[in-house]
Amino acid sequence: MSRKMLSKLLFLFIMLFVVNGYIVSTTEAQAQNEVTVNFSGVSAPIPVNVRSAPNTSAAILEQINPNTRVQFSAWTRGQSLNDYWLNTPDDRWFIYIKNGVKHYVSSAFIYGNPPESNPNPTNPLVSFTVQITTTIPELKQAWEKAIQNWNETGLISLTLAQNASITLGEGYANGWDGWGWWQNYGSGHRGGAVIQWNRVSNRNAAYLEALATHEIGHTIKLEHSSGYSIMNNSWLTSITDPTENDRNELRRIYGRR
Repeated sequence: MSRKMLSKLLFLFIMLFVVNGYIVSTTEAQAQNEVTVNFSGVSAPIPVNVRSAPNTSAAILEQINPNTRVQFSAWTRGQSLNDYWLNTPDDRWFIYIKNGVKHYVSSAFIYGNPPESNPNPTNPLVSFTVQITTTIPELKQAWEKAIQNWNETGLISLTLAQNASITLGEGYANGWDGWGWWQNYGSGHRGGAVIQWNRVSNRNAAYLEALATHEIGHTIKLEHSSGYSIMNNSWLTSITDPTENDRNELRRIYGRR
């Protein structure tokens, strides 16, 4: 084999590697599971390494000065590092592009989160398991989005599981569109919520999401509110997510953070 041919094969080998059993280029592999979104964050009060890939084995391209605001254009998952502030695992890496090259910064050293991301340093005040029991597609989707809405507060963790402590389904709602409840069960917690499909089948997806978020609120001990809150029935046609008032109520019930 000629030296020229050997050099060419070596070049191709360097440019390719295996991901999930498939040969892909480095560019294609790094692009997998990247979420494109503009956001910013402030670096930790220490110099922060910026790398060529989302892991600490990658080359250091530069450092960010302490307490510096950085603009990012995407994020992805990579090696998990302990968060600087919370000391909890975080596998997200934030991306910015400089001179046409992607620069990766561990989220563990950036104070700030991408919109609608599920922050992995979660240090929730309380955690519950939940189970969706309905097979109606519209309601199943509404419950799934509602679970995500509460998880994104960072104050509570709801995890799908069988034989869960909280069930979410369809059924008679005592004359309302939805109904939610909770009770202490020994040293644990039990709760459940239903949406009555024959009352809401003509409502849009946003209302179903808001209603599901509201009813889950009842299963985690939140009562009705008269203020700007997902727990105020008057706001169910305007908002779908928990508000700061709802977050404050969670802090009051489960402990401040």
